[in-house]
Amino acid sequence: GNASQAEVLASMYDYSLDNIYPSHRWNLAIPSFNNYNSRMELTADRSFWPAYGRGYIHLPAKEVSPFQFDQFNWFGFSLYHGSRMLFRSADAKGVEEVMVVGYGEQNMNIRGVAQENGIVAATDEIFATGESAPAPPAPEAADMEASAPQVRRNFNETAFFLPQLKTNEKGETQIAFTVPESNTRWRFRLLAHDKQLKSGEAEAFTVSQKELMVTPNMPRFLRHGDRTTIATKISNLSDSTVSGEVQLEFFNPLTEEVVHHIPLLDQVQMFSLDKDASSEASWSFDVPKDIDLLGLRIIATTEAFSDGEQHALAVLPNRMLVTESMRMDLNGAETKAFTMERLLKRSSATIEDYRLTLEFASNPAWYAVQALPVLSEPVSDNAVAWFASYYANSLGAHIGKTYPKVAAMVEAWKKQGGSRETFLSNLEKNRELKNILLEETPWVLEAKSESEQKERLSLLFDLNRSGNHITAALARLKELQTTQGGWSWFKGFNPSVSITHYILYGFGQLEALGVEELNDELLPMQSAALSFIDAEAIRRFDAMKVHNKDWKKSQSIPLTDLEYLYVRTAYPDHPLDNSEKEMVSFYLSVIEKNWTRFGLYERSLIAILMQREGKAGRLQEMLSSFREHATLSDEMGMFWANNRAQVFMSQSAVSVHTFIMEAFRAGGAGTVETDNMKRWLLKQKQTQLWESTHATTDAVHALLSSGSDWFAAEGETTVTLGSMKVQPDNREKGTGYFKESWSRGEILPEMGRVTVAQEGSAPAWGALYWQYYEEMDRIMATDASLDVEKQLFVEQNGTTGPELVRITDAHPLRIGDKVIVRLTVRTDRDLEFVHLKDMRAAAFEPAEQISGLRWQNRVPYYQTSKDASTSFYFDLLPRGTWLFEYAVYVTRTGSYSNGITTIQCLYAPEFRSHTAGMKINVKE
Repeated sequence: GNASQAEVLASMYDYSLDNIYPSHRWNLAIPSFNNYNSRMELTADRSFWPAYGRGYIHLPAKEVSPFQFDQFNWFGFSLYHGSRMLFRSADAKGVEEVMVVGYGEQNMNIRGVAQENGIVAATDEIFATGESAPAPPAPEAADMEASAPQVRRNFNETAFFLPQLKTNEKGETQIAFTVPESNTRWRFRLLAHDKQLKSGEAEAFTVSQKELMVTPNMPRFLRHGDRTTIATKISNLSDSTVSGEVQLEFFNPLTEEVVHHIPLLDQVQMFSLDKDASSEASWSFDVPKDIDLLGLRIIATTEAFSDGEQHALAVLPNRMLVTESMRMDLNGAETKAFTMERLLKRSSATIEDYRLTLEFASNPAWYAVQALPVLSEPVSDNAVAWFASYYANSLGAHIGKTYPKVAAMVEAWKKQGGSRETFLSNLEKNRELKNILLEETPWVLEAKSESEQKERLSLLFDLNRSGNHITAALARLKELQTTQGGWSWFKGFNPSVSITHYILYGFGQLEALGVEELNDELLPMQSAALSFIDAEAIRRFDAMKVHNKDWKKSQSIPLTDLEYLYVRTAYPDHPLDNSEKEMVSFYLSVIEKNWTRFGLYERSLIAILMQREGKAGRLQEMLSSFREHATLSDEMGMFWANNRAQVFMSQSAVSVHTFIMEAFRAGGAGTVETDNMKRWLLKQKQTQLWESTHATTDAVHALLSSGSDWFAAEGETTVTLGSMKVQPDNREKGTGYFKESWSRGEILPEMGRVTVAQEGSAPAWGALYWQYYEEMDRIMATDASLDVEKQLFVEQNGTTGPELVRITDAHPLRIGDKVIVRLTVRTDRDLEFVHLKDMRAAAFEPAEQISGLRWQNRVPYYQTSKDASTSFYFDLLPRGTWLFEYAVYVTRTGSYSNGITTIQCLYAPEFRSHTAGMKINVKE
């Protein structure tokens, strides 16, 4: 047939990688289908915001003919006696051939991709050209080779990955590559396609091995002060019994010079192996403290054969930089004393000071203002996004006009210096105080987004700009409103009750705050939307009466109907007809009598409904219940312990709290009580990045419009360390933030005693960080509001299944044990952007080596394993106690430092703690 011009993807890799992550056969065949069902989700801060939408997209079916390789020959490089491998068809299993390796550069030709009757076939062969590895030496020359044993050092798992090879006019392509030196099984794969999307694939397996082989069990790293063991397997694959010696040699990888000063017993060990037999040799030694990189060379020799491997291992220090933090929180106009006991007492003689850092914000309420959303035209053309833009710009412009000091402060931030420190995301600040670089976390884009949002704050108070965006958003919302009166998510979808509730709720909020006035364009939109939700509510009400014979005895109503009541009663100027009045009256009666059966969020809505309906007695009864179940804390203010951030809830803890504040405001709460609730709201901003949503704008408005005016608070914070009064050179406008540091030689134990005097009426917070170097085994655990505990268990088979046995002298660790690492995390508040890092002993090998998303105890996180540690990244770590476990295997005997476990909120680095140092021993 005629040659087919094709693009070819070719790869060859160590097949043992498939034990970590199985790689299935490639397949580029285009399937036939008629419909694609997509499920689209929204993350939301209120239950008025829709949780799900669905869309159906019709795609035409396409039939594509595949390539079919009828046969091709496996290339002949390095194959003993010139053996070749043959594929009989594309679906046949790959044939495996053993080759005795002489490593070198290879050229492989793929020849003869031809096309006949619409079917592409590999008609000729794949063959090796150029310098291929030599065949094994003849027996009479073996003694010459043995005198200079070959030491293998290139253990790349991938021989080659070439994704864009092109065939020539003959249907041929060439691959040039260097063969790695691993004794292993290799998987060779091909995938080809042409411009007509005809495709084909094939694969083959080959094994590289030698008559005599060493297979060392190397650790990922070594650590100063450890006593470790290096073991190697020696295999005889020749046709006769062999005897010889194996030795371990240390060398400097940078200079290749032999290292002699590491004591080693039995450096040279003898062995004798029958045909197809294997044995083990091992060496134990103490890791020296004066080496950072150590080379190990293991060589086995006999009269006829030899083999060797060499590896370079990182030698990690047993001392590490430790960061201790002490948070300092004050309410308005008070003086407090704080003590950092570790710094004050300095119980360890091996501690070496590095840095002491103090940071403080006199009025952090301004941080909430920096979270105000600045939304332009939405990227996604849907009703929810357009209304979010309308709401944020409307309320932002209102804040700028009503509170001119806010706009003035934003302008001052913009003009203050050129360092951009004010507008940096908290994720980007204080890099030197965090246990990981931001670039090594999944949150680089979040940090960039927050910084850019802060830099755009001044745009929010540009009335011309805001006016244009408001007009554009309102016009687009009018276009997206359906003929039924409701709004769908995207144009062309059916109208959604939850989306229409959400938009009507927002319009009502703005009107109640005096932000907008009804106009000829807005009023018809609201009327049509109200008619839609009325009709939908009646439909649900009628259906309930049909399906529930005892509907008059109902003691609860669905959340959708409760939200309907909340939205509908915000529009008293739009009358209800008789059937709607009957329904609303019934629902109001049910929730008034049975309000104790509802959750916290629902109760906040019911309390506001009671105020709107003139039920003052019931409202006060409900507020008394709120007070009874509230927690009052000097630091956190007034909050509700069961108001938790949930992964699957459609409303956040912050938004529920603002609803409760609205209920208290409706009931005439006093300034002290309101300030206590505001304090909790502000403390959430300390540890969380508030997204650019409706709820964020509401939270900022609640801080601005209720209780004491924290934004008018004057007066600075005075901080004294020991007998030294801190006098910062520069304070940030508004927040009053400053940071001062002292280096080694300037740090005194008495600086662990801190006195803070807050002159202004607003809450303030800050932290003291002490950084020092200490030996891992001497590090002591910390105890804080964010806390972590580490335990090790051996998993054993019991009578009823796997059992966890605590490691003790009676149950020591042994090679092959499966160890369960249990990390217990406790936090007294919701935290975002949390990094948990667990250091690992050199004797442990993680069972899971693929990074990815994980779930434990209903908490999602991203887990990644590195050579010396395993890290967990939490977008959100809710308040509570959480257990996280992962498995490691014991790979070698000896005594090892297991390091410490640290946890830190990267958004608020003062929230951090660590475990004590731990040492493990592995017996024979």
